[in-house]
Amino acid sequence: MKYFITDIHGDYRGLELLLKHVNVDFSKDQLVFGGDMINRGRESGKVLHKIKELADTYPNNVIALIGNHEEMMRDYYRIGDKLWLSHGGSDTLRDLEKTFPNESERNEHIEWACNLPLVFLDDEFVYTHAGLNPYEPLDKQSRDILWMSETDFYSIPKESLLSLTRGKPVIHGHTPVERIYFDGARMNCDLGSNTYLIEEERGLGLVCLTDMTYSVYKPALKKIERRKVGRI
Repeated sequence: MKYFITDIHGDYRGLELLLKHVNVDFSKDQLVFGGDMINRGRESGKVLHKIKELADTYPNNVIALIGNHEEMMRDYYRIGDKLWLSHGGSDTLRDLEKTFPNESERNEHIEWACNLPLVFLDDEFVYTHAGLNPYEPLDKQSRDILWMSETDFYSIPKESLLSLTRGKPVIHGHTPVERIYFDGARMNCDLGSNTYLIEEERGLGLVCLTDMTYSVYKPALKKIERRKVGRI
């Protein structure tokens, strides 16, 4: 089975509940994390630790990608850019110190998250955080793609995008949506975890790409729903 989850934003409880609910077999199944693991939620440190542990234990089956929130953290540590601090970074810093009191271990997790790849490909799909530039080769995409809006990405003709990916649909996140739809060329799987102003609308989705269904955890409702991916 192939799974994808993105924009967790510090929702460790939601992540754990979904993985157990779906019963992902990490020794056989493939699981791709689409970035934005941190910020906004209260447990960014635990989320980082869990995902890194899975990726280290099952390197052939668990893949983590960088998102724009990890990119902001990267810029903070590398060039002193303080943008990250105003987008949840201040709280994340405190949580990282709490989760990893050992400075060496903390730095190891930060460095890992800051050096994750932009893009991952398998035999069926291309995975990235926000979108792709159709004018750049897949292996030479600009880091600007981490910030691509849904409007810009979905303005790209399907033919141009599929030409870039050699017919493989793009699985991504970044812009919150209430339902997941597949247009034949791309699929946005960000359900607004710790993002929507109205808490009842916030969700975290674990997508099964094999059967095109997804399980969504709604923290405000304290329940998990199973839905089918819509087709447009």
